[in-house]
Amino acid sequence: MVSSQAKNAYQQTVRQTNIHPVELIHMLYERVLVHLELAEAAIREEQPGSRGEHLSKAIAIVTELYVSVKPDDESDASQFLLGLYEAILAELPKVGASKDVEVLRRSHRYLQGLKEVWEDTAMREQGLVPQGTASSSLQSGASQEKQEPAMVKEGGVYSPAQQSPVSGQVSFSV
Repeated sequence: MVSSQAKNAYQQTVRQTNIHPVELIHMLYERVLVHLELAEAAIREEQPGSRGEHLSKAIAIVTELYVSVKPDDESDASQFLLGLYEAILAELPKVGASKDVEVLRRSHRYLQGLKEVWEDTAMREQGLVPQGTASSSLQSGASQEKQEPAMVKEGGVYSPAQQSPVSGQVSFSV
């Protein structure tokens, strides 16, 4: 479904930038959510050009997320991600003609959930915690021994956490 050209573009971007791959995935989640919101606004405002532009960008980003999953990873988590990305990639192109904002909202909810899981697992494992992460189940527990402080984004990258990563977290391949 996804071309080798898209996979090569992702790998080239990682090599050319000084951004940690875990951060890059987080940035992709943030951008796809913005484009889904803008596509919905364009539908409401009856702006077909803007709708198409933001849908196209959202589809391209989900494609990048899809190819970021290691192809040889047979874990349940990876298979779930691939299936979810494929479902989103099958539905988003239909929105251009159907103008079905519920598909956008559903995709947004799924991707928002994945972004939150990414922040609570992969980013914490690497010592990268985005500022203002309210989604963390770690921060909501009253029995939590010590909370990690939110990291400040300096110069386009997140400052590494001073504490060791939280143990027992799910690891995703990048």
